[in-house]
Amino acid sequence: MRVFLVALISILQFLGIALLVLQSWVLGLILIVASYVTLGIIMFLLIKDRLREKKEEEENDYREY
Repeated sequence: MRVFLVALISILQFLGIALLVLQSWVLGLILIVASYVTLGIIMFLLIKDRLREKKEEEENDYREY
């Protein structure tokens, strides 16, 4: 899923910049903002996974034995 989102960010950035160059300001800005929203989603998913992994590490902590 993350690979798909990274590909989506690349496509949105490319199309957004292309539309800005072609004088379609509104649609270009919307696509660039959408790419940053997608980046935020990826960051949220990575943080969520890291917190889950951290919790699993604490549950499986056998250093006291």
